[in-house]
Amino acid sequence: MTIMVLGIFIAVLTFCLELYFKEFVIQHFHSIADQMVDKNGVEPGNIEKFYSIGYHNSLIGLIIILVGFIPIYGFPVIYGLISFTAVGVVAGYGYIMDYDVIKTMMIAFVPHAIIEIIPILYSMAVGMYINKNIIKRLYLKKNNTSKLGTMCKKGMKSYLLIVVPLFLLAALVESFITTFLIDRYL
Repeated sequence: MTIMVLGIFIAVLTFCLELYFKEFVIQHFHSIADQMVDKNGVEPGNIEKFYSIGYHNSLIGLIIILVGFIPIYGFPVIYGLISFTAVGVVAGYGYIMDYDVIKTMMIAFVPHAIIEIIPILYSMAVGMYINKNIIKRLYLKKNNTSKLGTMCKKGMKSYLLIVVPLFLLAALVESFITTFLIDRYL
């Protein structure tokens, strides 16, 4: 629960910062939009979006877990909370461009975000499990922690059986259902 509250705080903070740096935000969003279209000016199809979103989100989950091996307490949580900035970024840009932010967020963000938040939080939990055990073993010299091999196996199993499928489900919703909702209602 604390992570969710902190994540919401970060999203609101990012939203407010975007309002302050309005011109910078507009310039970079246009640059990102230009990169989304290939050299022929063709927007990627739903299948390409699915593969791209699924791959990048799964990679983010893996990175959140892997930073647990860095012996800085809480590092996976910090890295995972960066994901919450996307909410503030999208809402801030929508507000700057005079969109109906609530309607846009409900149609273009919430359907896949509800699913996507679960593997992000789960990746943070797995990363913290690894992080806590590494720190106990390294700094506190406690031998009753999980072995490195066991942590790697459990982490990889959790990643492959829980995190990746949920990210792929979220990517499916984002690339097909959200796209349909945007075309229909926005």
